[in-house]
Amino acid sequence: MNKPEFAESIGMSGSQFRYVRSRAANPSIEMLARISAKLKTPLYELLEDCQLGHRRNLSAKQMTKNLSMVLKRKYVESGLDKEQFAKIISVSLPQLYLMLRGDSNPSLLIVIEIARRLGIGMWELLGVEPMQVEESMAR
Repeated sequence: MNKPEFAESIGMSGSQFRYVRSRAANPSIEMLARISAKLKTPLYELLEDCQLGHRRNLSAKQMTKNLSMVLKRKYVESGLDKEQFAKIISVSLPQLYLMLRGDSNPSLLIVIEIARRLGIGMWELLGVEPMQVEESMAR
């Protein structure tokens, strides 16, 4: 199978595939989950190059739902208003509203940055790994 055929088999155009392969793209969680499903390989294994082990293999919808639940909990724990919380996690207020409702499809880099700012791992934020003992939110 050549590269264009492979790209098509995982639901991407040739140019999208080229950008992802060269690490010039910032794919969304939904796109990554779709690729993972087509390849029949857990997303964790695709991105981390190690076995899934005790981690959960979740769909994009499940990861988005977990991101929403974690953000809601962290928002309430913060005691901040939504605008302040959005600034802390480095997203716009409209984007925060979408995330809190579970209607967002953030890119991988956004998820990584939000997790970093919340002081948790990306896989914890997405629900793939269980939450560790929580530390206070990074400010």
